Amino acid sequence: MRDLIKEAIADLKKGDGFIYVTADGNKIDLHEAATKGIAVTPVNPKDQVIKKLEAAGLHLNDGRFLNELTELISLVTGNASVAKGSKRRTFSDSEKSKIIAEWSKVEAAGKKTKAAFAREIGVGYQTFINWLRG
Repeated sequence: MRDLIKEAIADLKKGDGFIYVTADGNKIDLHEAATKGIAVTPVNPKDQVIKKLEAAGLHLNDGRFLNELTELISLVTGNASVAKGSKRRTFSDSEKSKIIAEWSKVEAAGKKTKAAFAREIGVGYQTFINWLRG
């Protein structure tokens, strides 16, 4: 499990944008694929990580599961403040702009509702709507 989490963190930290996979699901560098004439599919690394974690039983898009996991961690570590909820997160203007830009991509693809996207990024629906209204 620890290796899976480390791998997920590394995949998400590699950079912005997509990873590219071949028809058989192997990751490949886009330049290498173009040179060899291999067809690739762009994949959002976040989606790949979510699938791997869910296959291992970690459902990070499930708010109830996350609350239970947070409570478990706080009980095991003795950090009660985590179980009660930590301070609200403050987003900088540039972070908000990046989130809104990401929403534009998601909205264009028609894959999620505003509410689902807001939950995924960890902000309240109304807060997200206010950001969109700008």
